[in-house]
Amino acid sequence: MMEFPPMKSFFLVKTCYNKTMFKNNRFDPKKFKLGLRTLKSGIAVFLVILLFKLVGWQGVNIAALTAVFSLREDFDKSVHFGASRILGNSIGGFYAVLFFVVSQYFNEAFWVTLILVPICAMLTIMTNVAVDNKAGVIGAVSAMLIITLSMPSGGSIQYAIVRVFETFVGVFIAILVNYDLEKLKSWLKKPRKPE
Repeated sequence: MMEFPPMKSFFLVKTCYNKTMFKNNRFDPKKFKLGLRTLKSGIAVFLVILLFKLVGWQGVNIAALTAVFSLREDFDKSVHFGASRILGNSIGGFYAVLFFVVSQYFNEAFWVTLILVPICAMLTIMTNVAVDNKAGVIGAVSAMLIITLSMPSGGSIQYAIVRVFETFVGVFIAILVNYDLEKLKSWLKKPRKPE
């Protein structure tokens, strides 16, 4: 029979581990400031929420997450990472649709979710690595998991496709925000001629 260590030693080890693990994570009020990338993230999330409300779309969470994930330091990096996100999310979306089809075939049995979702996560990672899209792995798996695990009972294949489309909207808004703020930043830095 397997013996477990005494609880006292378990908590002692856990406490020591936590103290060393977070020793460098102290709040520094000097670093608590609003940077340009943080501002762009807030603007992108605002625009996603507003657009989805105005158009009457659901699934704002995927688009908002994608917008924040896709924002980078500058426009070029956002476009490059946005393309990576679109490819990754398309791959994740493909496996979410595959999951949906198999799940429907087995009448949405729980064991299908239990077995197939982890397999789809692994396939999503493997496919992204195989197409040299390592930057898109986390977003792809996130999208696949959000789509598969939030799929309503009796939902249609259209549900998965619409969720993938929402990631495209998030990428587009992130690129748009980055482009417009880069333009504004360069305009403000331009020397003005006296009138």
